[in-house]
Amino acid sequence: MLMQRILVGLTILFVGTVAAIYVVNTFLYLTPPNPIKLHLSPVVYALEHPFFAQNWHLFAPNPVKTNFILTVRCRLHDRVTSWHDPYTPLLAAHHRNRFTPMGKVLRIPQNAVVAFLGRNTDEWLPLLCRQKRHLARCRGEDEVTNKQRDLGRFLLQRLSSTACDDLSGGGQTVAVQVRIHLHKPPSISQRHLPGEAGSTTYLTLPWAPYTPAPLHVR
Repeated sequence: MLMQRILVGLTILFVGTVAAIYVVNTFLYLTPPNPIKLHLSPVVYALEHPFFAQNWHLFAPNPVKTNFILTVRCRLHDRVTSWHDPYTPLLAAHHRNRFTPMGKVLRIPQNAVVAFLGRNTDEWLPLLCRQKRHLARCRGEDEVTNKQRDLGRFLLQRLSSTACDDLSGGGQTVAVQVRIHLHKPPSISQRHLPGEAGSTTYLTLPWAPYTPAPLHVR
């Protein structure tokens, strides 16, 4: 009986210790850059990756400030279509029912746009660039960022080709063009304004050859 109690006590102690380490480590992982996190970062990231990795931050010091809409138009054999928005309906469907797979589907165009814009998820980079703005990485001109943009451009070309197939039928498209709408909503002091208020800029990519995906399931 005594041995059983000891084993139960040791089990509870072990589980509690592991749980406490996980909670503290996750807290550090989600905090903004700070000296403690910098000093312990090898341990923090080793414990959190790959099974417990997350892409959000508890204190959100830099929340998303820009929305984007991806529009496409197609050059067919005999005409050029108008601009078409293939993904907003999917987003609306996702908002109506969170249990649909639309959220996963939308990650593809979202990640393609983020990659093409050269956005970096390195939370330490802004701190570095405050002191060393001349670095190619801080200007978005380094090799890694250029490869990221090339990947984003390729994905947008594939996505727009697939969207044109859905719009006009397979084999009808010769070239595709993408336009990204970058919408900056009103500031917090103007939160009473409707969501469509604010400012919108447009980034139009050059025409690209029609490049369908190898597998396109309708």
